[in-house]
Amino acid sequence: MKLLDLFCGAGGAAMGYSRTGFDDITGIDNRPQPRYPFRFVHADALEYALAHGHVYDAIHASPPCQPYTSLKAMWNARQHPDLVLPTRELLKKLR
Repeated sequence: MKLLDLFCGAGGAAMGYSRTGFDDITGIDNRPQPRYPFRFVHADALEYALAHGHVYDAIHASPPCQPYTSLKAMWNARQHPDLVLPTRELLKKLR
């Protein structure tokens, strides 16, 4: 089974999927992930999914959640993109 792992980070979720039988995993992240344990593509997750998502059996997406945490109110807070809704809308289109 082919899995697309969007916003993959270092690959923790992908390892779990691998242990359940997914044998072809591709991780996508906008930051280099040199320790990602499977095939890795350095790209924008939403753009990649739009172009290639249809060739995968399943898609796992865990967009950054900082806009929903107390991090946004800290003294050194930075702006973080809210990617939850755009990710959800994209996944609905790919069904």
